[in-house]
Amino acid sequence: MKIVVCLKEVVDSNLNLVFDPTTGEIFQKGLAFRLNPDDVTALAQALSLKNQENSPVEIVLISIAPERVEYYLRDGLARGADSAVRIWGEDLEELSSYQKARVLSRAISLLDADLILTGARSLDMATGQVGPLIAAWLDLPCIAEVVGFQPDREVKSLTVVKNIGKGVRESLQCSLPAVITTTGESSELPYAPLDRVLESRYTPLTRLSPADLGLSPAELKDDPTRVTGLSYPRPRPKKALMPESTLPTFDRILMLLQGGLTRRQGKMLKGSSEELANQLYELLVTEGVIKPAGE
Repeated sequence: MKIVVCLKEVVDSNLNLVFDPTTGEIFQKGLAFRLNPDDVTALAQALSLKNQENSPVEIVLISIAPERVEYYLRDGLARGADSAVRIWGEDLEELSSYQKARVLSRAISLLDADLILTGARSLDMATGQVGPLIAAWLDLPCIAEVVGFQPDREVKSLTVVKNIGKGVRESLQCSLPAVITTTGESSELPYAPLDRVLESRYTPLTRLSPADLGLSPAELKDDPTRVTGLSYPRPRPKKALMPESTLPTFDRILMLLQGGLTRRQGKMLKGSSEELANQLYELLVTEGVIKPAGE
């Protein structure tokens, strides 16, 4: 079985990010980058499958990115991947999801893969379109939001567990070849032995340009999709307890500044074991943690 894993570098969202007030895009100059978490999950699942399967599994990493991403590709090789492909050119700096899917699908079509894995969505744009669009270009079935899968060798199919929200899982069977988009639940990568780390530093990578894939600049500019707006999640406001109107003004302002909540107070219970049990029961009833017997 040959598995192709698509990897993407994204801006580290743990940093304080600055957005363009007009377009809503992130100013990326000078920021630190990381591997997209859902793509890490895809790689982890592919490596897990390779380690447990009896028959040979070949893993090919592929990414549209500048030279610095070779660090992640070589790290993937050290952890168990077999080869890596990096696609780059002057016309690939600002591609939409549609254009990325077109480039990736053209490269994947040359690899004769049985399974294509991508992250369900990227940490920066989170469109969730690349995987399904790759499947459309390659005319393959696609299942999104997958948290686990297991191939069936005899019938050449795949049994997947799909996340359908609110903690509910759905089990599906899909024929191969197929495109699977994974979401981050099992993103722990296996340990990379020192000998493989050293070997990966000198492993030749396949470097391709759009011309190598037969893509012209006009084809890369073709994009029927348009981004009509970007929005980012806002923190949920905490509900503040309004102070009673009978309190003095100073006390009400002080309570508002403190969030309207009283500070935690400790209470020491004393007595025998039976007395402590009764006191604890009365305290839990008073605080509303439990209901009295009979209610």
